[in-house]
Amino acid sequence: MKHRKLLLLLLYCFAAASCKESLKSDLNNPRNPSDLKYTGIAGAREGKGVTTAAPTVQTGGLTPKFELVSITKADGTLLDESYLQYVTIGTSSSVEIPVNPDLGLVDENGNPLESVSAVNTASNGIIYIAAGHNFAVGDYYFNIKVTTAHEGKEYSTVFDKAFHLNIAPLLPTNLIYSPKNQNLVYGDPNDKTSAPIMPNANPEVYFELANYTNKLTIDRQTGVISLAPNYVYTERETLNPTIKVVSNISGEVVSFENKLTTIITDQPEEMPVETIYTFYPTLNVNAAFPSGGTGYTVQTDIAGVSTRIWGNRTNSVASYLVAPAERPVINTGQTIIETCTFSSSAVTKPVSTWMVTSTQDLTPYQYGYKLSFNYYYMPAYQTYMSDGRTPTDLEVYISTDYTGGDIQDANGNWLNGTWTKVNASMRCQRSEGVSGSNSIGAPWGAEFIGTPYPGDQKGTDPDGRKKPATTFYGKWVKCAYDISTSQLSKNFTVAFKVASYFQGDLLNNATAPGRGGSYFISDFYYKAEEPKN
Repeated sequence: MKHRKLLLLLLYCFAAASCKESLKSDLNNPRNPSDLKYTGIAGAREGKGVTTAAPTVQTGGLTPKFELVSITKADGTLLDESYLQYVTIGTSSSVEIPVNPDLGLVDENGNPLESVSAVNTASNGIIYIAAGHNFAVGDYYFNIKVTTAHEGKEYSTVFDKAFHLNIAPLLPTNLIYSPKNQNLVYGDPNDKTSAPIMPNANPEVYFELANYTNKLTIDRQTGVISLAPNYVYTERETLNPTIKVVSNISGEVVSFENKLTTIITDQPEEMPVETIYTFYPTLNVNAAFPSGGTGYTVQTDIAGVSTRIWGNRTNSVASYLVAPAERPVINTGQTIIETCTFSSSAVTKPVSTWMVTSTQDLTPYQYGYKLSFNYYYMPAYQTYMSDGRTPTDLEVYISTDYTGGDIQDANGNWLNGTWTKVNASMRCQRSEGVSGSNSIGAPWGAEFIGTPYPGDQKGTDPDGRKKPATTFYGKWVKCAYDISTSQLSKNFTVAFKVASYFQGDLLNNATAPGRGGSYFISDFYYKAEEPKN
């Protein structure tokens, strides 16, 4: 084994020496960089991010540095900073590579070699164009400067038209007729649908029908649909036309199905309004302290003495919820999840734990829909502290820029994303349905704004949130938050936080009154509704 290690070491040293001699030979005659080659990109889409492959360039063994000099259009027009601001070029970086101590390598002083310095060139020269750029349809040429250095002297070359970028029209990814259900009345020559919306797509298109051409006709320029001139009414019909959108620029075709329902009648009718329940996770989990479940993840900063944190429900007090009417039939595994903040001896310690629902792209619902997120929850077993305050509450937050990672640390410092607490804006209803003494959900009481104060609502009210004579102790509460157009984003996230508002221990007795209680959540979902005309 020792002989093998010695042989490997000798081979290593020989290879390193050979490499050094070859590099030394190349550097005896340093020269300006030459023969820069990028693989051009054709058909990149308007506004979409672009990343090139790494280029090749002759530098005589020196590490090159790449710099964007300018960008021109095909006609030679020079682009200004409004374009260049989206473009960056990758660079090399120094890295330390750990050395396996078992190899027994040493440095020039005979000390064990722990690491070797190297240059990471994986990203060097790669051109990145950020999403949201303003390059329109056409051809663009990037002029790149490459620089090397050796013994204090620089060598550089500017390569004209080093990289060719072709931008193609951004094709539509969605076609929206609002409302989706539209009435076409036979005998009214002016009756027609609304014009469709194509969010963010290049508007240079025309429209065609892929079916029902004997019954419907479409305006090529606007996408408005009406009854075909030769159509003869015999009975009420419901048609779901497939619409083709064709680019005037590239001739590319995108087909859309189930974007419009035309209901043909001989008398005007009121059309049904569409409601979509989107992202309705089961929350399914089989643990007391999970890292997450179906549709959510868990982040616990302070666990306290919790016996269950966002785990599957075991306490029977919340087990009587009757399945809401909107729950999908396929959600047979719908789970009620529970966070218990106190131990069996009724001791409550501070707790801070998050249930983070999966981030959603809500931008497809920015046209023609009223959007909300909804959930059912029960606060149970909370008793007040000596000053009348609740020890804990279920806080609700939203973010439009969260992309992952811990939301807060144990000291409450924000770490990732911008978060807004929305408890005060929630529309809520208390369950009035009971089975014996157990809360079951429907029917629901009058709507009120703001999530309820946990507990029985008795005693002093230093927070000004109690509702005397109306208990929420062990009652299901139905909540909804209306998402405004300005809040729609590709990274909309809802997070629930069980938070505590005290220090030390609560014993739920005269010495240290108060108990943090438990929180149960079920049936979280988003709801998209077409507004009624």
